[in-house]
Amino acid sequence: MSDLDNKSEVRKEVPKYHIAEPHDLSPRSKWLRDYYFKGVKREWNNQYMPFTTGTDWDIIWSETEYYIAPEVHFYIGNKGKGVFEGSLRSMAIPVKLTENFWALSLPERRIDFFEEVMLNYIPQEIISENDLIAGGRFNTQLSDCLTKKETKRYWKENLSIRHKFYKYHKSGFGNAGATSGHLIPDHETIIKKGFKYIYEKAEAQYSQLNDREKKGPKGQELRAMMKAAKIPKKLAKKYAEECRRLKETASSSERAEELEQMAKNLEIVPWEPAETFWQGVQAIWLTHMLIMAEESYPGPGTSFGRTDLHLWHLYKKDVIDEKTISKEFAKDILGSFWFHCNTAYDAQIMVGKQGITSAFGQLMTLSGCGPNGEDLTNELTYTILEIVDEWSPILEPKPNIRLHRNSPEKLLNIIVDIVSRSQGAPFLINFDERSIAGMITEGISLEDAWDYACVGCLENTMQGNDRSGTVNCNPNLTKSIELTLWNGKNMPGNDVATKKGEQIGPKTGSSESFKTWDEFWNAWKKQVKYLIKYTVDIYNITEELRAEFMPTPYLSTIVRGCINKGLDIRRGGPELRFITVEGVGFATTVDSLLAIKKFVYDDKKYTITQIKDALINDFEGEEFAVIQTMLKNRAPKYGNDVDDADELARKVMKVWSDETWKYKTPTDFQFRPGMLSWNYWAGADAGFTVATPNGRNKATFLSNAICPSNGADLKGPTAVTNSVGVVLGGKTEDGGYVNYLPNGSSHTITFNPSILKDPEHKDKFKSYLRGYVENGGTCLQINMLDVEMLKDAQEHPEKYPNLLVRITGYNAYFNAIGKELQDEIIARESHKI
Repeated sequence: MSDLDNKSEVRKEVPKYHIAEPHDLSPRSKWLRDYYFKGVKREWNNQYMPFTTGTDWDIIWSETEYYIAPEVHFYIGNKGKGVFEGSLRSMAIPVKLTENFWALSLPERRIDFFEEVMLNYIPQEIISENDLIAGGRFNTQLSDCLTKKETKRYWKENLSIRHKFYKYHKSGFGNAGATSGHLIPDHETIIKKGFKYIYEKAEAQYSQLNDREKKGPKGQELRAMMKAAKIPKKLAKKYAEECRRLKETASSSERAEELEQMAKNLEIVPWEPAETFWQGVQAIWLTHMLIMAEESYPGPGTSFGRTDLHLWHLYKKDVIDEKTISKEFAKDILGSFWFHCNTAYDAQIMVGKQGITSAFGQLMTLSGCGPNGEDLTNELTYTILEIVDEWSPILEPKPNIRLHRNSPEKLLNIIVDIVSRSQGAPFLINFDERSIAGMITEGISLEDAWDYACVGCLENTMQGNDRSGTVNCNPNLTKSIELTLWNGKNMPGNDVATKKGEQIGPKTGSSESFKTWDEFWNAWKKQVKYLIKYTVDIYNITEELRAEFMPTPYLSTIVRGCINKGLDIRRGGPELRFITVEGVGFATTVDSLLAIKKFVYDDKKYTITQIKDALINDFEGEEFAVIQTMLKNRAPKYGNDVDDADELARKVMKVWSDETWKYKTPTDFQFRPGMLSWNYWAGADAGFTVATPNGRNKATFLSNAICPSNGADLKGPTAVTNSVGVVLGGKTEDGGYVNYLPNGSSHTITFNPSILKDPEHKDKFKSYLRGYVENGGTCLQINMLDVEMLKDAQEHPEKYPNLLVRITGYNAYFNAIGKELQDEIIARESHKI
C-alpha cells in the first residue's frame, strides 16, 4: 500500500456510533444491493419516462393526485404551465396512436395508449447477470388521453376548485385529495388462476350485455378491461424473448440455464397459474409494476398483502417437499424482488438521496392469525424475515408483521433480535385482535376480517376487493380548538387565506360566555363535526374529477367487483369502497381540552380571555410565559394511563370518528376514520396551526397520529400502551376488543438501545409486545435510537448515509428528511423497560 493510500485510510471518516448494516448476503444479493445504492452512478435507472399523444392540449401530469402533498403546491401552474407539467411535457415522447384512437371511449383510449407504451416504447431489460426477476422500467408519466373537448372541460372544472383546496390547507384545516396507490390487488388470484381467468371473466361478463349496453359505459369499461387483462401476457412474452437473447451471450452455462428458466417462467406467468415458487414471485412482480406504470405513481401504498400465505404452497413444494430449489436460491429470488421494489425511488433519482424523503410503502404483510385465532406463521414467513434482516437498512418492500395472542415464541424471538440490530425497525408490528375488531366495525364479517392486510404505512384493508383511499383526507383536529375559542372564526391575525373576521365554522357562541365545561365541550363538538364535513366536501370535488377523467382499466381487472359491475375502480367498482379520514394532531387537541377544563372550569385559575390572549401573543411576554409553563407542566396529559385524561381522549376520538361514518362520496365510497399523520404534524399542517392551549407555540410540530404529545408520556411505555388501547375504545365487559379506527392507528415509540443488551431485557421486551396485544392499539412502530447518535448524525450527515429512522408509519433516511423533522425525532421521549 502506498503512502497516499495510507493517508486516505487515516482520513476516512467513520461514524462515532454504530448503525445497522446488511449482513450474511449471498454474492448475488450483495451485488444487487450494492448496485442499487450506486444511485446516479448506475448505468441503468428507472427514472420517470413521460409519454404524450402529441396534441398541444395533452395533460401528462395530473395535479389533483398531489393536492394531499402541500409541498408540491408551489410547483403547480395554470393549465399545465407549472414546473412539473411543463418539464414533463418538454421531455415527453410522442406515441404513435392507432388509427381510430380518438373515436374510442376514454377507458379504451387509456388502455390502448398504456399497452403501446409498455410493449413498444419502454425497453424490456434484464438488469444484470445477477437478476432473477424480469420487469425493469415502470416509472411512467402517461398522457391522460383526453380529447380537446374533454381537456377544456377538465381544466374548467379543475381551475374552479383548486383555490378551495389551497384555502382549506392554508387556513389550517389540513389537506385532502384523491390520490393513487394505497391498495392490495388480487395477487392471490393471479398466482393461483392467472390473468387468463381474469380475461375470461371479463369476456363472459361482456357477452351477457345487450347491444345497447355494449355501446354504453359498461361495454366500454369491459372492453378496456379485456384488453388490459392481456397486457401482462404480451409483456411477459417480450421479456421472455429478451431472456433468450441474453442467453446467447451468457457468461456461463449456469447463467444461460437461469435465463432459459426465466423465459420459461414468463411463458407461463402471469397468464397461467404459477407452478413454482420462482414463477409465483415473478407473477407478483409483473402484476405490481404494471399497476405503478398505469397509475403513473411510483409505488406509494401499492401493497402485496399476505405474501407468505399466497406463496406458501409453492415454497413448500419446491424448497421443502421436492427440494427442486434450495432455500438459498429461493432467498436470491426474493433478493431480486427486493431490488426491483426499491427501484421505485429512481423516479426522482437526480434529486439528492435519489429523491427519498420517506418510504413509499409497498407493504408486505407477514404471519397473523387464521379464522379461528390459530397462528399461520410458516417457514416462508421466517425466510422472508431473514431477507428483511439481511438486506436492512433498505426501504422496500416494507414488512408488516401481524402479532396476536397465539403468535409463536420463535417469531417473537426473531422480531426482538432484528429490532436489537436496527435503529428504525425495518418492519411494523400489527396487532390482530384490535385490528380485526376495527374491520368488523366497518361491516366486514368475522369470517372474512381475519384475512385483512396492510397498505402503505400501516392502513388496514381487505385483500383484492377493497380500495379504501387510506391517505386521502387529513384534517387537522386542532383547528377545532381555534374555532371553538373564536366562535367559528380564525384567531385574530391568522387570516392567511380568508377575509379578516370571516365566519368559517358554525357560530357556537362567545367562548367567554361559557360558564361550564359542558358548554365549552358542546361547542367544541359542533366545531369538530363541521371540520369533518368541510373535509368531506372538499375531498369529494377531486373524487368526482378523477372518476370522470382518469379511469384505470388494468387496475380494475385485479380488484374484485369491478368486472362484475363493469365499473372502473375509481367509479365505485370494488366490492369494498372506503375513503379514510386520518385525524392529525389528536393528542394536541386532547391536551388542549384537558388544559382548558382544568385551569378554566375546574380550578378557575385562568379565564378563557387570559388563555386566548396568551395564544394570540404566542406566549411571549412574562405573563404569558408563566401561563405557558402551567399549561405544559401542570395540566393532565393523554398517554400516562390516567383514567380521567384517557376517558376524555376516548370521548374526543369517538366524537370525530363517529362523524366520518355519516358521509359518502358521489362515487359511493363510504368515509371511515383512521389515524395516520404522515409527516403533516411536523410540517405542512403544523406551519398553519396557531398556538394551542396545551402550551405549544404556533407553527411548531403537533402530536403524531395516536401518540402522546412529545415529552408528555412520563410514566413509561406500558402506561402509553394502556392509554392508546383506551382511546380506541378499550374492551367490552366480556373482554372483546373495540376499535373506533378500522383503518388503523399509528403509534410510534422510541426506546433506548440499552433495553435489549442482554437476554433478560429481551424477555421483558417480548412481554411488552404480548401486553400490547392485550391492551394496546392496532400498529406499533419502534425506534431503537440513541439521541446522542442522532445529534452526531445531524452534525456529520456524511458519516451516516443510510441511517434509517421511523417517522410514523414509515421509515426514512435521517439525513434526507430536513432539520425540522430531525429535531422532532430527537425530541421524542426515549423509553426504558
